[in-house]
Amino acid sequence: MKCPICRNETLDAKDYLYEVPEEGKVVLSNWECSSCGYKFRDVKPYESSEPKRLELVVENEEDMASLVYRSSFAKVYIPELGFEAEPLNGSGAVTTVRGLLEIFLDQIGNLMDTHDLREAMEGKRAFTLVIEDGSGLSFIKNEKTKVTQSLSLFPP
Repeated sequence: MKCPICRNETLDAKDYLYEVPEEGKVVLSNWECSSCGYKFRDVKPYESSEPKRLELVVENEEDMASLVYRSSFAKVYIPELGFEAEPLNGSGAVTTVRGLLEIFLDQIGNLMDTHDLREAMEGKRAFTLVIEDGSGLSFIKNEKTKVTQSLSLFPP
């Protein structure tokens, strides 16, 4: 394959189909260009579905430890904190609610006041995690998660 950055035919692209217990099949992508160093990593469910909106009221440590898959097409909101994150650039993330907050903190750094986000991550503040996904691929593994069909503005 040709590298999308340098256009050399030095892209080593490997995709793996992997079975995740209770979640189904996922595709693990690992692409790397030996010429320019470009790297692409992604994890996404094998089968797509309808656009959806996921909502989880995070109130305790158990909720913070919930497994989350945020697809590269998903927008994230935390209404109580006035926080939103745009869809990712071509790579999904498998993490926990706490891990997702850590990623956000790393990404925004000193660009804005992170006090409220840090309090939420430390469990000192309840909040609602909302994921709008036009691809329908995202999930939050918690029985309290409310899933509704979404007419997302961010189609895949």
